[in-house]
Amino acid sequence: MNPEHDPQTCMDVDVLVVGAGPSGLTVSAALARAGIRTLTIERHAGTSIFPKATGVRIRTMEILRSWGLDGRMPERDDDLRLVLSVSPTLAAPQLEEVPLGIPDDGGTHEVTPSHFTFVAQDRLEPILLDHARERGGDIRFGTELVSLAVDDDGLTAQVRTVPDGPSYAVRTRYVVGADGGGSAVRAAAGIGWSTLGSEGHHLSMLFRADLSPALGGRSAVLHATVAPGAQGMFVATGETDRWTFDVEWAPEEGDTVSDWTPERVRAVIRAASGLPDLEPQVDGIFPWEFGAAVADTQRSGAVFLVGDAAHRTTPRRATGMNTGIADAHNLGWKLAWVLRGWAHARLLDSYDSERRPVGLANARRSLEPAADDSPDHDILADDLEVTYRTVAVEDAGDAPPTRRAVVGARAPHAWVQRGGERVSLLDLYDGHLTVVTGTGGTPWRSAAAELAAGGLPIEVVELGADVEGGAAATGRYDVDASRAVLVRPDGHVAALLRGGPTSAGPTLRAAVDRALGRSVEALDALAG
Repeated sequence: MNPEHDPQTCMDVDVLVVGAGPSGLTVSAALARAGIRTLTIERHAGTSIFPKATGVRIRTMEILRSWGLDGRMPERDDDLRLVLSVSPTLAAPQLEEVPLGIPDDGGTHEVTPSHFTFVAQDRLEPILLDHARERGGDIRFGTELVSLAVDDDGLTAQVRTVPDGPSYAVRTRYVVGADGGGSAVRAAAGIGWSTLGSEGHHLSMLFRADLSPALGGRSAVLHATVAPGAQGMFVATGETDRWTFDVEWAPEEGDTVSDWTPERVRAVIRAASGLPDLEPQVDGIFPWEFGAAVADTQRSGAVFLVGDAAHRTTPRRATGMNTGIADAHNLGWKLAWVLRGWAHARLLDSYDSERRPVGLANARRSLEPAADDSPDHDILADDLEVTYRTVAVEDAGDAPPTRRAVVGARAPHAWVQRGGERVSLLDLYDGHLTVVTGTGGTPWRSAAAELAAGGLPIEVVELGADVEGGAAATGRYDVDASRAVLVRPDGHVAALLRGGPTSAGPTLRAAVDRALGRSVEALDALAG
């Protein structure tokens, strides 16, 4: 017997996820929520010990909210201001304060139930990990991918416990590479990688110290120091005495991580802080490249890429982690629905065509230093007006505003009352297709009931009946007895429905078939 197929040394799953960062854990959680047999492996011993990404954007918060995780997020520090402070050293007088282009909550409450928040990656990952495991997800740390092979029956991955533990085979239908910019999954799948630009190498130092004597009451999330010999960036982590200090360095000139001893790191932090007696506790350092790159595709056969394995951005505008989480949210429901038999495998064709343009645009924009300062740039639109133009949705038309339902775009937010509880319509879409209709939408309810009788997860939200106080929602969705909106499980609009009592059934069925890749004719027509 081939040992790779020995039941004693081989396990079978539906999806193997390689990498347990924010993107990988989001995929794992999405699949676990749908009851999919998933194994997630991560070569590190646990979740990240470094803050890394720290800005959680509005759309990510909406996704977390739809899973009930917003209440698990660390309490927001309202005193922490989302601006960049510039000074010679941290203790020197401030030279200027630069806005980061992030809208305040007062300008967003009408279009979203969530807000931009500041949570370090090492605090977000455990929240996603716990949720995935609570839903039955199998996540194994200290386990790495050794090889990945494709045959007529599917995929076989060899994995092993690090550093030199036993190996075993994993048979799987799909593999998701969430293993970072140096992705082994991407390499195994033969997917190319293109660099878009680089601004050099950086070294981040994680430390603990009381910097309040130098801050003088300033509470910016970023503090740039520009004095000669003290250039760098202090980045808040959400804990008052825990910071990272980031500097440019030159490994190409022979500088190595081992050269950065704790003594050297403390001296650099001390000089940049302007506090000569400061004794920071150094918890670790990590090198990274200030650059952007993208994979040639985010899908090759049964292999998919998410997060940094698919696109790497610079830290500007806090897009990297958030783009990866959106990738994972998009892919998770599609894989789950195909595996559960609710959607055709053709639906998976839409993953690359929907997500790669977003990743490419965000990677390119992150290389533009002045992007946040441009009066023509709407940072809110980056989150709430991402519009998919693929065969899985109707013709999307022009890019939408945030206050009306447009095919391919994220469905509009509106506050409503359900069972005496104030909720956003965005809270109601996870896990199923949703038909949003207006008062008297009985034909749409009957049409959805027929599809649900066949086992399809589909629900109806009739404004004025299932939820109350929906005047704003009725306007934004433009629904009544003859008009409805079909929303996907990821909260994006699949179709605008128009039909009377006799045509509602066929109209809804056709839209569902298109949204789930089940209609060859509709998909071929759109593709052509």
